[in-house]
Amino acid sequence: MLSQPMRNRICFAYSSLVACIAIGFLYRIVLKIALNIHFFHRTGPNSFSFIDYVAFYSAGKIVLSSARDQIYQFATQLAAYNNTVTQSLGVSTSIDHIPLGQSVPWFFLFLAPFALLPILASYIIWSLAGIGLSGLALWNLLKQSGHKTLFSALFLLCVAGSYPYEWLINDGQNSAFILAAFGLMLYSWFRGNDTASGVALALMSIKPQYAVFLAIPALAFKRWRLLGSAAATGTVFLITSALVFGVKTLIEYPALLHATEKTDPAVFPTWMVSIRGPLSIVMDLDRALNISTILYAASFCILLFFWWKVAGLGNSTKTRIAFGITLVACLLTSPHTHIYDLVIFAAIAAIVPIRSVFEVGSMPRAFKVWSWVITLYPLISFAVYLGTEVKACGEIVGVGFFVIDCCLLALLIWLYRSADLIVSPET
Repeated sequence: MLSQPMRNRICFAYSSLVACIAIGFLYRIVLKIALNIHFFHRTGPNSFSFIDYVAFYSAGKIVLSSARDQIYQFATQLAAYNNTVTQSLGVSTSIDHIPLGQSVPWFFLFLAPFALLPILASYIIWSLAGIGLSGLALWNLLKQSGHKTLFSALFLLCVAGSYPYEWLINDGQNSAFILAAFGLMLYSWFRGNDTASGVALALMSIKPQYAVFLAIPALAFKRWRLLGSAAATGTVFLITSALVFGVKTLIEYPALLHATEKTDPAVFPTWMVSIRGPLSIVMDLDRALNISTILYAASFCILLFFWWKVAGLGNSTKTRIAFGITLVACLLTSPHTHIYDLVIFAAIAAIVPIRSVFEVGSMPRAFKVWSWVITLYPLISFAVYLGTEVKACGEIVGVGFFVIDCCLLALLIWLYRSADLIVSPET
């Protein structure tokens, strides 16, 4: 049995290590911005790949222009993209191919205010907003679950020190806002505020593959106000999008999305951390997409039945773990999941019972393992990050995190089966 002073030293040493990793990631991002405010990666002697935020910013510019009704036209996006890059570089630039922006129309509406600023200031504000909102959501969840301030601060440090979060900020992706919305949904769910929870669920629809799965608990628990709130908010998004982009654009969007996912290599299917990633490495890309879509639909049906059983138990701990099983199953089977989307899992880590690794002696073995895994996750993800130094790094990272998520799903199922031995957190 370690003495309290020794525990404090170990805790301080580990926290310092994670802090160094987080600071290292931050330094890497800040240095890249300072030396390269044009947001590109060199992929070859005369080849460059711009981060995702360049496409987001360009889409916001289209929303503010008279060409907004053609926002899903390749020529329109390419012209806006080249204009953004030209303004950033200060010299005329002509790029002949970009990944077609395929986000839902209402997400493009959210981008318009950020496109009013120069791209560097826009990227910084975008990143700070995502960090701030996701951090606030996690903090509220941790406090709601009864965790102390020091534990909550260390938890946020571990999130910041994880490789998926670094990739998210480095690429300017939007998953921090998904995490913030999911955190608000869970916080409101356990407070019984179905209206706010429904609004948060609708906000998650900027990546609808996740919102669809996370509507299942509300169906199972017959929380109709939550579903009504989500439907009302979603209707506002649809009507506003129709007014801005035109009804025709909305009607044609599903077909465009399917065609882009099926044919555009710029979606990087072999890099995905869902089952589609490994399948795309070993078989035809079209077949991999079809199989992953079938598995996604099958998982949805299985989870409907699973949640029907959860709703009849009245066990708060099992409900929390069931949210985790649902999210990880969605991440593993979704036809489109990249590494930055894994940050959403932080909300699950915040609501499932967890203790300091020095205080797990009386807990069931499954919860001991869970506490250790969540504590060590920054180091586990950093080990996968080291694989980015070799060729085919995207595939290595994708498969690595796919395996990690498979292990997390197995662990959550084990937790669920052991949950009767745990006292539910106060909510």
